[in-house]
Amino acid sequence: MIGIFKFIRVNFQELPDKCFKKGIGCVWRRGNQFTVFPRSQSVNKTTDESRNKTDDKILNIRQEVVLFTPILRKLVNEANGTYLSVQKISETSKTTDNQVDFLKLSRQYRSIIRVCIESLQEAASKEKDGIDKNTYLSYLTIFYSIECIWHLCEILYIDIIPGEVVLPFLLEWVRFHFPCHEQTAAQLLESCEVGSEDHKDYWDTVIVMIVQGRIDVARALLKLHSAADSNEFKLVDNSLRSMPVYSVYGGISTGEFTISWKHWQAECRSKLNSKVLQDPQLELVMRLMCGERSAFECVSVKFSSWFDLVGGWVLWTAPWTRRGELGAAGAACAAFTHTRGPLEQIVRALLDGDLHQVIREIQQISDNNWFAAHLTDMLYHCGKLRILDIHQADVTSRLRDSLILEYGSLLMEHKSLWSVGLSYLCGTPEGVRRAELMLERMPIQTEAKAMRVAAEAKKYGLLGVVQSVSACMSTRHLSGGAERTGGALAWGARARSGPQCSRAAHAALRAHCAGLPLPAADLLLTAGPALLVDDTLLLLGKYCDFHRLYKSREFRKAAKLLVSLITSNIAPEYFWSTLLLDTLPLLETEEPVISSEDTYDIMLCLELRSTCLSKEKADLLRLALARNLARTVLVDVGDE
Repeated sequence: MIGIFKFIRVNFQELPDKCFKKGIGCVWRRGNQFTVFPRSQSVNKTTDESRNKTDDKILNIRQEVVLFTPILRKLVNEANGTYLSVQKISETSKTTDNQVDFLKLSRQYRSIIRVCIESLQEAASKEKDGIDKNTYLSYLTIFYSIECIWHLCEILYIDIIPGEVVLPFLLEWVRFHFPCHEQTAAQLLESCEVGSEDHKDYWDTVIVMIVQGRIDVARALLKLHSAADSNEFKLVDNSLRSMPVYSVYGGISTGEFTISWKHWQAECRSKLNSKVLQDPQLELVMRLMCGERSAFECVSVKFSSWFDLVGGWVLWTAPWTRRGELGAAGAACAAFTHTRGPLEQIVRALLDGDLHQVIREIQQISDNNWFAAHLTDMLYHCGKLRILDIHQADVTSRLRDSLILEYGSLLMEHKSLWSVGLSYLCGTPEGVRRAELMLERMPIQTEAKAMRVAAEAKKYGLLGVVQSVSACMSTRHLSGGAERTGGALAWGARARSGPQCSRAAHAALRAHCAGLPLPAADLLLTAGPALLVDDTLLLLGKYCDFHRLYKSREFRKAAKLLVSLITSNIAPEYFWSTLLLDTLPLLETEEPVISSEDTYDIMLCLELRSTCLSKEKADLLRLALARNLARTVLVDVGDE
């Protein structure tokens, strides 16, 4: 269950022999992976033919990421939603007390873990392959432990407990996570047969019910004994029935309850000392009720771990114990057994209130730091976490940020979970720069991936990434030929890069000169201020608008726009012929749409750039300009 990192196992027989003859080289790759390859210690000049005959190979070794398993991706996505809710509430908690909201979100985390456990149980039950089944079972062990620890941490540090008396919640935790003999008790009570003591687990079940504080179930089981009507059984039953139970709403103070409890336990001890109880099992029950250490030590072998006994120890020794006083109970119960597994150490640290040790231990759980990052974040925002370094400086926020950064960086390596990882990285001051660097190095194979990367980067204000990705995609489209200039224009405009827009616009104009239609007309017509990034892009956008006006037969507006493009002198040399020849149909309209003044301007541009047109086309244009000038002069004289 516990381990720092689990890597893919590499059999050294898979490594080529050259690795051992020449030496092994190693290079880190993107993410938590590296490459092993044979490396020669001397530099030899080899021909291409001899190089092709070698059997050199490379071997990629990567970290085994549990969270990238398909069945666990739902856990990652749903936990991300809860994490973002925690961040949102933490902003408002600076002015209001949102402890209830934090408790709801903590329980939401636990419900997500529970759904994950149920999915793993279902998958394990259906799996036929032995290796895959064992993998699912190992995952189940990990998340059972995570659920158990989170629940206890919620009780001790997040839940709102009136009076801080933790016993009812502690007993609930023990019953939920360690349901020892619960099924046996249900079977015995369902059969309801007198003489149930013949069942092999009868007395073990009674003892467990007593330790777990399930008094009603224990009394019901004792009544199934064939000697239930005897005095000694009635004595124990009456003692259990009269046991005082503390409630914050019961109308008595903790001090009054303590006096009442000690008086009741003194009566139980006197009954025990009177030697009335002849049955050794009944005597053991009474000894547990009296809180005798030897009795708990005797029954400890019936439990799988010492923390199964914590609830019972608190119940029968000091039921008024508050949250911050559980360390002594943990130490007492831990002394009953010699098991010191990782889960035992984490529970002990929780009871002692050593959250720094808890975080250090849960980082070793093989869940790729999902648990450590989210629990630390929850405790940090609840204000329950305070970590000091060796110089007594508060490093709580640094610890929380480092765990969030590590977890977010891990998710950034996945082809579909990277956007989830981005939300974690951008939630810390240092993570924004890391997110920017990782997004810039992310391989982008498709248009859809590029669009998503740009959208996510814009969402978090990473405008440098948006420009970088857009510029790369624009260049990629330009290299694809004239047919893809529309895509180049779209990405160049998104990048807001003058040089990139200029290259794309020039490519589009050259393609139009070669006879291709104008690309991305809809985009250019709605680009608005984005056209101002570059003069060539502005020319292309206005020229596209000219074509729209011409097709709509708005000849006067089209002529006015075309003349403004000619007189602005922003067109490149290769495009002047197209602009000048576009005036021909407007010069030949039934009614003149180009004024005499504009005609003079076109004539001037034609003479200055007559080399752009062949002699035949230039003469044809001069003739059209002269005829239009004659018509417009007559119109001007008539107006006078």
